[in-house]
Amino acid sequence: MKKQSQVLVLSVLLLFTLAFACKKDENEEVIDIITSKSWKFGLTDLNTHTNPAGNNSYYAVLECEKDDTFTFKADGTMVRTFGAKKCDESKETSKIVNYSFNKDTRELTIDGVKYSVAEENKSQLKYILTTSGTTGVSNKIYLLQ
Repeated sequence: MKKQSQVLVLSVLLLFTLAFACKKDENEEVIDIITSKSWKFGLTDLNTHTNPAGNNSYYAVLECEKDDTFTFKADGTMVRTFGAKKCDESKETSKIVNYSFNKDTRELTIDGVKYSVAEENKSQLKYILTTSGTTGVSNKIYLLQ
């Protein structure tokens, strides 16, 4: 009987350990993920299951944008560094804009434009610009990886 009690106690402790260890990863703050690295435009969606219903299209990344990087800083600024391939030769090497994230509404605002965040993890940040038109609602999906 004593051995069964020990096994039961160890099982319960193991269960609690696993449950709390997983919750920390799941609840990692979005802002921590966004500011964790420099991002580049993604060319392939790593998880199409997080796309909204409706008329979706992906942002068509230009050849001259493929080497640009995006660095979100904790102070609410984002630095876009233009790579060697420039769309406009007279363009500066970087641009700083403001951003904010509302974790309750999952709304990401970049330079005054509001997007909804569909997915965020260390591999992919997916945000969506929803617009209404005569043919209904359409979603422009942006990927950073």
